[in-house]
Amino acid sequence: MQNCLHLLTAPVLNMTLGVSPVALSVLVFLERSWDAFIDPVVGSYSDNFRSRWGRRRPLMLVAAPLMVLFFVGIWFFPPGASTTYLFGHVLVATLLFYTAYAFYCMPLAGLALEATDDYHERTRLVSFIFIFGFVVNLAVPWLFPATQLSIFPDAMTGLRWVTGIIGAFFLATALLAVWLCRERLYARVAARQATLSLWKSIQLARTVPNFPALVFARFFYTFGYNVVGIMALYMNTYYVFGGDVKASSIAFGFLGGTYHVAGILVSVFIFGPLARRVGKLRVFQLSTLVLVVGCLSKIVLYRPGEPWWQFIVLGANGVATAGMNLSSYSMLGDIADNDELINGARREAMLGAIVAWIEKAGRSMGILLSGFILVWIGFDAKLGAQSQATLELMKYSYVILPMLGALVALFLTRKISLSEAGAYATTATLAERRAKL
Repeated sequence: MQNCLHLLTAPVLNMTLGVSPVALSVLVFLERSWDAFIDPVVGSYSDNFRSRWGRRRPLMLVAAPLMVLFFVGIWFFPPGASTTYLFGHVLVATLLFYTAYAFYCMPLAGLALEATDDYHERTRLVSFIFIFGFVVNLAVPWLFPATQLSIFPDAMTGLRWVTGIIGAFFLATALLAVWLCRERLYARVAARQATLSLWKSIQLARTVPNFPALVFARFFYTFGYNVVGIMALYMNTYYVFGGDVKASSIAFGFLGGTYHVAGILVSVFIFGPLARRVGKLRVFQLSTLVLVVGCLSKIVLYRPGEPWWQFIVLGANGVATAGMNLSSYSMLGDIADNDELINGARREAMLGAIVAWIEKAGRSMGILLSGFILVWIGFDAKLGAQSQATLELMKYSYVILPMLGALVALFLTRKISLSEAGAYATTATLAERRAKL
């Protein structure tokens, strides 16, 4: 659902309704900053929550319908509204959405991290989660083109129908997770542990081996990627299609599908098996190198009037993102065991929330800068076709900045030391400790 919001914001508010890139960047920065801020608060609350149904599922049950309601409400603004009104309406509705989203996703992340204590099964579980996410997200690049269909009297009517349909779908799947998931260690461990304040929980997280290095590696990867992440859409629309929004949106639907198909294929056939052979850390490092190569390929693969070369670029992005997410979240499960070993508490939601917080902080800062970069290079959506100087600056920004973020992330992973033998030793020690409770 978050990806739906992300991919609809720019084409709807900037390309269709004329909100300036700077205002759009500020809007998204404020949204994502709140999203980042609320995650640790909700993660800590979920870890400390106690009920007969556990720490996670009651929160998810309440949050799911609110999350969908606020998502659909984002797009119900009055016809002909001013850009100032649009800014305020979307900001308030989105802040409410991200609050409900945190109360659903942080408990869900905690359930996923504790679902198994097996080193390799964690990788298989995360692979399944991300494969399902990629499959669902195959439809996301088509949401904006769907709003342009001739069956709707206008684009805004199409937007509301489309978002209403996907809202109903997400409500059904969100409630399905509440029904099917169980909290494995609640009665034996979590229900007996003392509650921790938010600040104390954050302080303890700094003491968990490998956790700070993983967190900051993800920050720089995400920051570099999101400084110019929106430019995939702008490069396709203005560099390749010369400002033809309708034609470019159809092509981008296919291109976005390439990103997700590539993520599915490598998660199933490459990165999962590779992690079992060479380790999760090596998969993370390989993924960052794939992103670097993909960035360099943009120099020759973006060509005016030749849209299908972008398949290679967005495919490389999908491969890199899948490998980075799969390996880092699988490692996070091992780190959560180390946290219990050292600090004596299961805090999966808080650890997941800190990772989400730092990643979203990187994303927010990147998105904030992206609008200023577009203005600096001379971009103006009202012109349609952009000047050659603007297009070239757009292209090289799209090459350099994500590549630098990936290289910094690669450097930081040198400080991570996680192994299969160490993970199984930790699991055995924890099993002995729990047996004595």
